[in-house]
Amino acid sequence: MSYRASTMGKEAKPDPDTERSRKVRQKRIGDQLRRLYDDVTSEPVPDEFLSLLEQADNSSKQK
Repeated sequence: MSYRASTMGKEAKPDPDTERSRKVRQKRIGDQLRRLYDDVTSEPVPDEFLSLLEQADNSSKQK
């Protein structure tokens, strides 16, 4: 009987080292994404963008 046939229908137990490694990678990615998000949200909004938003607000009020 092949390995595949002998393991069909059985739940494979996760390897603790693999699971731990996956969790460490996920935490590292999450930390990096949070830092990037914090950096972006702390940047000032450019004047040109504020002007465009004001124009959009004014045009929607006129309609």
